[in-house]
Amino acid sequence: MPIMLDDYILGESDENIRIDSSEDCSEAVLALIRQANRSLTIFTHTLDRRIYNSQGIYAAALKLATHSRYSQIRIIIKDSTDAVKRGSRLVELSHRLSSRVHFRTPPMEYRDFSEEFVIVDEIGLLHRRLATRYDADLSFYEPKKSRQLQKFFNDCWEKSAQDANLRQLHL
Repeated sequence: MPIMLDDYILGESDENIRIDSSEDCSEAVLALIRQANRSLTIFTHTLDRRIYNSQGIYAAALKLATHSRYSQIRIIIKDSTDAVKRGSRLVELSHRLSSRVHFRTPPMEYRDFSEEFVIVDEIGLLHRRLATRYDADLSFYEPKKSRQLQKFFNDCWEKSAQDANLRQLHL
């Protein structure tokens, strides 16, 4: 049975919600992005299609990216092979809104990091301790852990490079 997240409010609801399936992870990401006003940060291993490739997530990310000129979506992806080969709505969005949606690949020193996370507005968090599993913690108000992971992300982002596989070719 899918999780119900309609009553949770970003920045207010501090309950920790346990997630254990790809469907629930996708619903959690969608619920977070729908409430975001400023930023979306994703650290992912493969941009798993079961989590990130729904039309709903695409629409919510598009709305966030165009919400304000200060809105930003930043995604660090370790391995973009599947996203390139099979396609990804978030990659399409980065081609459509290249000034608002950015992808990078981490340097070698971050390659062993086994976790995956999504942070919105630096306060809402979906955290998977093992990117190979769908077990996750979701919170719409998790400032301490969000700040820690955001700092890790920002450090990695500064040292990362644009993913050559995800560049759009202009012909």
